[in-house]
Amino acid sequence: MPDDDSAASIAAPPRLADTSISRQVTFWGFASLVVLAVAFYVWWGVSFGVWLDNGVYAVTITLLLFGLAGMWLMLPNPPAPVAPPR
Repeated sequence: MPDDDSAASIAAPPRLADTSISRQVTFWGFASLVVLAVAFYVWWGVSFGVWLDNGVYAVTITLLLFGLAGMWLMLPNPPAPVAPPR
């Protein structure tokens, strides 16, 4: 039967809602770059009928990668692992 103390050492994963409001706003700002990238690509394709264009790819990929990298950096840090008792 497991000890009750061992269950207490397992921490819940951090959530975005538990971080400061400035980090949350920054996270959603970077998320808006991802949405903007998809919206720009679809708008350009519908407006001009050109879906295969290096310039559109350059703008879309730049917005997308900055958005994803920023979101990843703003995620809360995972808790430090707890060493098992000896």
